Amino acid sequence: MKYLKILSSVLLVLACTEIVLAQELEKNFSGLNQKIDTLQLQQVEIQLQLDALKGNLTALQKQPDNVHKIPDDHHVDSVPVRIGANFDLLATTRNIGPIEQQQQLSLREVELSLEAQISPSLYGFVFLTRPDEGVMSIEEAAAMVDLTWGGRIKAGKYRNEFGMLNTIHEPERPQISLPLPIVEFFGKEQLRESAMMLGQAFDLGKDQRAGFSIAVLNANNDVAFNKAQSRDKAYSGKLYYGLESARAAFQLGASALTGKNNTAGTLTTSAQALDFQIMIEPRYNQGYDYPARFSLLGELLFNQREIVSGSINRARGFWGVADYQMTFGHHIGLGAEYSEGLLDNTQISKAYSAHYSWYYTPHSRVQLQARHLDMAEGTQGMELMLQWNVVL
Repeated sequence: MKYLKILSSVLLVLACTEIVLAQELEKNFSGLNQKIDTLQLQQVEIQLQLDALKGNLTALQKQPDNVHKIPDDHHVDSVPVRIGANFDLLATTRNIGPIEQQQQLSLREVELSLEAQISPSLYGFVFLTRPDEGVMSIEEAAAMVDLTWGGRIKAGKYRNEFGMLNTIHEPERPQISLPLPIVEFFGKEQLRESAMMLGQAFDLGKDQRAGFSIAVLNANNDVAFNKAQSRDKAYSGKLYYGLESARAAFQLGASALTGKNNTAGTLTTSAQALDFQIMIEPRYNQGYDYPARFSLLGELLFNQREIVSGSINRARGFWGVADYQMTFGHHIGLGAEYSEGLLDNTQISKAYSAHYSWYYTPHSRVQLQARHLDMAEGTQGMELMLQWNVVL
C-alpha cells in the first residue's frame, strides 16, 4: 500500500508537470506564430519597397536623356560635384598640305572640368581648355534649369544642339579627324558660343522618345556669321525622334540655323542638318563611349550662303562612320566624307578613312586613323593619325 501511494504521488507530479509543459509549449508556439506573422508582414513590406525601387529604376532607364548614346551636355544627376581632366595627345604624319604641318606631335588639348548638381533642378558646368600652343581659356560655361512642366532652359557658352557632331567634345568624336563639310561650313571651332536654349523631351512609351529645342545664339562663328560683326543674333532649332531596345536602337534628327554673314547685316546664311544613328546591340559594352556592337552614324548638311544680294551659293555635304566593336573595347570602322565649297559649290572635296580604337577605360582610348584626302584645289594625299586620350 505504501508503494502504491508513492507511485500515485509520482504520477500526479508527472501529470501536473505535463500540463505545465503543455501550457508553456502552447505559449511558446503562440509567440512563435506571432513572430512568423510579423516576419511575413515585414517580408511583404520589403517586397513592396523592392518593387517600388525597380519601378523607379525602370523609369530612370527610360528617361530620354539616358538613351542618347553620343555624349552631349554631360548632365549628371547622381553626383553633386564632379571634377575631371582630359589630356589628348596626337601624332600626325601626312604627305599633303604645308611642309611644316606634315609631321606633327602635339598635346592637342588639355581640358579641366567642373560639373555640379546645384539643386535637383539646377545643374552647371565649366570646361577650361588649353589647345595646342594656346593659353587656358573657358571652352564652355553654362547652367541648365529643369522646369516643372518637363522642359529645360540652358544658358551660357556651350556647344549648340545643331546636328549631331557639334555637341561632341573633340577627343570623343567617333574619329580623330573633323569631317570636311563641318570644317567648310562652320570652321574647326564649330558652333560653340554664347546662347540660350529652351528644350523639351517626351517619353512616348514602348522605348520611344522625342524632343525639340530652340535657341538664340550670339552668332560669333567666324565662318558662318562673320563673328557677329553686324550684331545680329542667329537662331537655331532641332527636332529628334528615337527608339531603343536591347537588340537595336536608332535616332533621327533635323536641325535648322540662320543668321547674318556680313558687317551690314544685309546678307544671310542658312543651314540645315539631318543626322542619324543606328545601333545593333546598343548595350553590348554599356557604360563605355560608343557601347553598341555595331553603329552607323552621320549627317547630311545643306548650306545656303548669300554672297551678294540675290545671289546664293547652295552647297551640300555629308559624313558617315560605320563602327564595329569586335570584342569589348576594341573597335574597327570606316568613314566617308563629301563637301562642296562654302562660296562655290563646284569646288568639291572628298575623304575616305579607316580606324581602329581601343577603349582601355570607359572614356579613355587609343585610336589609329588612316585617311585619304582628295581636296578641291586638286591635291591628293594620305594622313595617318594616332590619338592617345586620357580621361581622369
